[in-house]
Amino acid sequence: MKLFAPDFGRHAGGPLIVILLFLVASAFDIQAQNAGDPPARADRQSLVKDDSSPFVERTDQSTQYCHTAEAYMRLTADAQVRRLADASTTPVGPMPSQSSANGSYVFPTRHERFKRYVGDTVGPWTLVAIAAAAGLDQWDNSPPEWRQGASGFGKRFASNLGENAIQQTTSYGMSEAFHLDSSFNKSNKSGFGPRLGDALLENVTSRTRTGKRVISAPRLAGFYVGGIVAAEAWYPSRYNYKDGLRGGTYALVFGFATNVIEEFVLHR
Repeated sequence: MKLFAPDFGRHAGGPLIVILLFLVASAFDIQAQNAGDPPARADRQSLVKDDSSPFVERTDQSTQYCHTAEAYMRLTADAQVRRLADASTTPVGPMPSQSSANGSYVFPTRHERFKRYVGDTVGPWTLVAIAAAAGLDQWDNSPPEWRQGASGFGKRFASNLGENAIQQTTSYGMSEAFHLDSSFNKSNKSGFGPRLGDALLENVTSRTRTGKRVISAPRLAGFYVGGIVAAEAWYPSRYNYKDGLRGGTYALVFGFATNVIEEFVLHR
């Protein structure tokens, strides 16, 4: 997200970012079937063989075969019942979300990805952050050509809104083309250190459909394309692509702080 004019870091951007990271990091150090049915026992009937005559022997053998078949059928039925019971308690299908009990990652649907894109572009928290950034640029009088007053604030707000829209659209478009998830995902780990590490990684990595992390070309391109287009398109004429690269770097750095806030504050 674009939050500062390209030359803001020369004055107050750097110290503010450091202070923000320190305050956030120090404020949120938090957190801390079996049952199988016993194997079924089939009662087998003891068969007594009477050798007194061939006729009796043949009769006993017939009875033995009958009982043996009956016992086999009963054992088979019991085993089938156990298999059906086990199958009914086995979870089927993918886990519902990344925050599920086993912490498995699930690639978001197309609708979920688009919804996140809209939220990151014109969502309520995004508009609040853009307005706050415009206020900081106004306080720093950056760029001075836009002057002060309501007109100056309006130009700075519109500039930040447009730059963020370009950044998010570039990132979203490339993510869709490469089948990546470049949105922020809350950590499924516990403890401040592991969660902080995941939050920072989210700023420069994307997820494949299998959940593997890869260096995020969409996110990096979004930061710098947004900065360069803004510097070349609507900033005063003294700005050029170099200022856009600098602005993209500031947006990248501030993205780390934004992710920390999302991890420990906005996504509890």
